[in-house]
Amino acid sequence: MPLEAGYDGVSLRKLAGLIAPTSRDVGDLFQNALQEIGTKITSKEQGILFLSKITAADILEGRVDPAQGAAILAHYSRMLNYRYLADFDQMSEMLDLGEYAPPKTQIIRDILAHARMLLSDNL
Repeated sequence: MPLEAGYDGVSLRKLAGLIAPTSRDVGDLFQNALQEIGTKITSKEQGILFLSKITAADILEGRVDPAQGAAILAHYSRMLNYRYLADFDQMSEMLDLGEYAPPKTQIIRDILAHARMLLSDNL
């Protein structure tokens, strides 16, 4: 999470305090928070990729379960029409295939490897 990573600001604190927010609750807080921490995001795509990298870092640092993180990144992949992050969509689906899937430990290793690659990419 951004606060845990050392970022701070009034809007970011307000966002962090929201419980089950609606888009009305969030309003301009998200964009204001990004400006407060010095992030220059000018498009929906850039915003989703920024959130994707935060999610990847959270997976690698143990704040988010790899299976849950892959599901979040799969959702982001769909939001981007599968232009990026499609591997997370596939890995997330594999976790639901039961006996027809590769071993869960292998899928988790793949999720971690792809999270590392996502953080090393200049998307």
